[in-house]
Amino acid sequence: MFSRHLSPPKQLRITWLRWIVFGLICFASESVRAGGGPENLILVVNADSSTSKMIANHFIDGRQIPLNHVIYLNGIPDKETIDFPVFLDSILKPIVQQINERKLAASIDYIVYSADFPTIVNIPDFRTKFLEQSKGQHPEQANVLFGGQASISALTFFASYVLTDQAAFMKPDANTYFRNSAGLILERPFVGPQMQAYQDAVKKLDDAEGRDAAIKILEDLANKNPLQVAVSYQLARFHAKKKDARLATQWLTTAIRSGWSFRKYTQDDPAFGDVKDDPMFKGIVKRIKDLPFDYVPVQGFKQTHSWGLNGYLVNEPGQGNQYFLSTVLAATRSFGNSEKEALEQLQVAMKADFTKPKGTFYFSKTEDVRSTTRVGQFPMAVSALKAMGHDAKIIEQTLPMQQRDVLGLTTGSPKFVWTESGSKIVPGAICENLTSYGGILDIDSQTLLTEFLKHFAAGSSGTVTEPFAVPFKFPNALIHAHYASGCSLAEAYYQSVQSPFQLLIVGDPLCQPFATPPEFKVSGITSNEKISGTVKIKFEWGDKIPITGFEMYVDGVMVHRGPRREGMAFDTKGLSDGRHELRYVAVANNSIQTTQRVVIPFEVNNSGHSTSLESKRQKYLETDKITIKAKTNFGDSIELRHQGRSIAKKIGREVEFEIAASLLGNGPVQLDAVGIDEEKKRVVASPILRLEIEGPLAERPRRLVK
Repeated sequence: MFSRHLSPPKQLRITWLRWIVFGLICFASESVRAGGGPENLILVVNADSSTSKMIANHFIDGRQIPLNHVIYLNGIPDKETIDFPVFLDSILKPIVQQINERKLAASIDYIVYSADFPTIVNIPDFRTKFLEQSKGQHPEQANVLFGGQASISALTFFASYVLTDQAAFMKPDANTYFRNSAGLILERPFVGPQMQAYQDAVKKLDDAEGRDAAIKILEDLANKNPLQVAVSYQLARFHAKKKDARLATQWLTTAIRSGWSFRKYTQDDPAFGDVKDDPMFKGIVKRIKDLPFDYVPVQGFKQTHSWGLNGYLVNEPGQGNQYFLSTVLAATRSFGNSEKEALEQLQVAMKADFTKPKGTFYFSKTEDVRSTTRVGQFPMAVSALKAMGHDAKIIEQTLPMQQRDVLGLTTGSPKFVWTESGSKIVPGAICENLTSYGGILDIDSQTLLTEFLKHFAAGSSGTVTEPFAVPFKFPNALIHAHYASGCSLAEAYYQSVQSPFQLLIVGDPLCQPFATPPEFKVSGITSNEKISGTVKIKFEWGDKIPITGFEMYVDGVMVHRGPRREGMAFDTKGLSDGRHELRYVAVANNSIQTTQRVVIPFEVNNSGHSTSLESKRQKYLETDKITIKAKTNFGDSIELRHQGRSIAKKIGREVEFEIAASLLGNGPVQLDAVGIDEEKKRVVASPILRLEIEGPLAERPRRLVK
């Protein structure tokens, strides 16, 4: 059997504690714990690549990414494969440093790369360490199965391990956010001494003399891990055995709030025999969702969550794992997509949110081992999708033929050409192919993941080294059920693959075609309004989707998370004069906790300070020079910024900048200027100046020189 792994050790959790202290302080309500949107995403851009900047410009504009959530990196190797020290020092560490310096750690769930980043990382030292540490715990072919390369998206997902030099991310069950078999929910919530204590306590269920002592042990585990559903459910069973309907109901209610969703399982559980007819207990049982006891239900993601071995949340150090969702937006080099294809695909994906598309999910069953590896999952996935009202079918060919309604696809083949199928991919769809080299973009011996993206799939994936036909390295068929439940594309992916270290995921991570967002309105402040002092904000909440709470961000930094309110006072006195951004995010009361937002740019005028920025034109060619005039009545210098990064600075209160349009990249760009008082270390920002940079898009991917 493969060995089970522990979460990051104590020294990691101490290092990361400073990341999440602010978030813990702000958590006024434990129920507000998931969801995800642009304010939870860091976009990483290769500042030396015109393609990377172009893709980023469109994504920032289309997704309303806060400008201080964009990180530009220079000196990125122009290669598809790099060594781990280069990845660590040139990419991952600078990202982490910027997240900390910008005070964003409490709210960042996604780290996403634009185009033109190396996608394969050599990890020989991790591989050697992993094989040495796990001797005797893996099959004889472990030396082959656990290769020495990983994808950039996977290493970012496993940042907590990578930053502390741990090889545990290579384990077959490394991802505990994975929605595993439901049978494990009550079997393995913990590791180490806590697991032994839990198991010993559960054995006392039918021991009348030892039951009270077992309850105390379980209560101690519950106090340390209040969201771990296995403990609260077991406590409900124990109190039912004591014929205490009140406490059995109380603990079952806690389990439901933590995600227990199996009504029939509870109704058939003999432990509740003595309380099943109690009116209060019967009432709470009726509130349980009635999902089949097949797999752990989907749950929205938060980086600050610690995921236990059974896929539910734990709080206790050493009992769970933390991750970052990560994808690459576009693969535009070698045998990947062209700039034109990548941009069109991204624009289609961004427009698919909340569209509730119609169509059919297809699962390809052939004699190819690439198909048979996952075929056992197909009936469960088809059943789950049909239960949600979707069409789903198993086909006996590699691709659905002459079908114009491909809402999702799971297949397995070394070679195919999508156009030969005569089928059409519905916007927002995830299409998956299991093959050895689907993620190695600089060889074309097999069909690459980018073939689906060329035809407007919202996302796809492929392995970056020979994975062999082992199911834990690939998304299982339930990825489509997770997605259809309303999860984002990235949430659906990482809940469906147990060991993603070799998997490259490409696509729009925020795409949510099947989600239903909450509705609300904000009054008391309007877009681009100049305000001062304290402003009274009012909220009107929609009734269609229950709202469990809301979050408030100022200039991309979360300043409040808590229950929903009808109104609040917004005090501007702590803000500098000039332009700011306020965004309110409503969080739906469901397991996915879908979010919706209202974004309000505004100007503060408490002291009479201001900065302005102007350009003669709004549209420029990429070959043009752009002249921009800036003026301020604050400080002694002015800095020009492009989507959060400084691109020029001059002494004086009225200055002129001349910059190359190519510095900004093609597409919609956002500039601002800040008057700077160096002594007081304060700035006054101008309103956003929006420009459009025009230029031809490459119709072929750029070939790298090996």
